[in-house]
Amino acid sequence: MTLYEIDADILTCVDPETGEIIDPAKLDALQMERDRKLENVALWVKDLRAEAEAIGNEVQALNARKKAAERKAEALKTWLGEALAGEIFKTPKVRISYTHNSRLNVTDEKAAIEYIEKTFVDPEAYLKYQTPEIRKDALKTLIKAGENFIPGVSLEPTESVVIK
Repeated sequence: MTLYEIDADILTCVDPETGEIIDPAKLDALQMERDRKLENVALWVKDLRAEAEAIGNEVQALNARKKAAERKAEALKTWLGEALAGEIFKTPKVRISYTHNSRLNVTDEKAAIEYIEKTFVDPEAYLKYQTPEIRKDALKTLIKAGENFIPGVSLEPTESVVIK
């Protein structure tokens, strides 16, 4: 019997005109059944909350394990790069090679900003003006295209290990 049906049956135990209880035994039984239903639903809510908390704790534990595994993998990758010192390593199960990229190194941001603002027609292509900040990707492209001198800026080679 649903809670809705129990509530409807409780109404049949009371005379609607006088408010007098017609069947006290049935009313008590229905009230006990209603209380039991309400208690069971409340206990179910408590169980669901406990389950959600346990799942949340497990998610936190798994996230911590994930981060630890990622850090360990990165440390081992760095170790491999140092051990191989640029040498390509290949077996039937693994290949270790290198990608060669470059990262823009800004040593004197103020000098670079002043130079860009004075020299270039469209400095906003290379600077962010909310707080003047160098757009490294645009400057890197410019330097690769042949711009040789921007004070406080240089292109330095980088290397990263690729494991497939």
